[in-house]
Amino acid sequence: MKHNYLIAILPPPELNLLIDEVRKTCSENFKVYKALRPPVHITLLFLPNMDDASETQLINSLEAARNFKPFTQKLENYDAFTDNEVVFIKALLNKEITNLYRNIKKIVGAASKDLRSQISPHITIAYRDLKGKFQVIHEYYKNERFEASFQVDHFTLLKHDHIQWNILKHYNSRPGDEQMQLDL
Repeated sequence: MKHNYLIAILPPPELNLLIDEVRKTCSENFKVYKALRPPVHITLLFLPNMDDASETQLINSLEAARNFKPFTQKLENYDAFTDNEVVFIKALLNKEITNLYRNIKKIVGAASKDLRSQISPHITIAYRDLKGKFQVIHEYYKNERFEASFQVDHFTLLKHDHIQWNILKHYNSRPGDEQMQLDL
């Protein structure tokens, strides 16, 4: 069987609740609900339609990406991807998240299917069901302010069971470990 997998940074519980309230308020005010389905997260890599037979290898290979020092991730205000109608909280780009993204992408290899060479870190608050509402939502949020920061000391592997996202494993930072490469 095939499933979708997500490698992501999940904010700490207090910040998660705050951002989830932002998503819920947006949902209630604009009658858009799809963004409430996934957990609050910053996507590092999305792995679509991956064969379950590769799951154990994926779990084990991601151990090699734990070789990063914890870093501070700043969130600042709102923005949007106008080409695919996504409204989000901006996660400021920094060298640490860029390096983590590149290391994970290198480890996952061909299973990634992600053609981006650069990460665009963000936390989605509205997407997919915005038909005819995107411009209004974008206009509203581009004038709103949001500011927070948190310590990134782990990333998480999630699996979609065709109903919801479930956490498979947290990968805590282990700075100083020798970088391994295990391609899938």
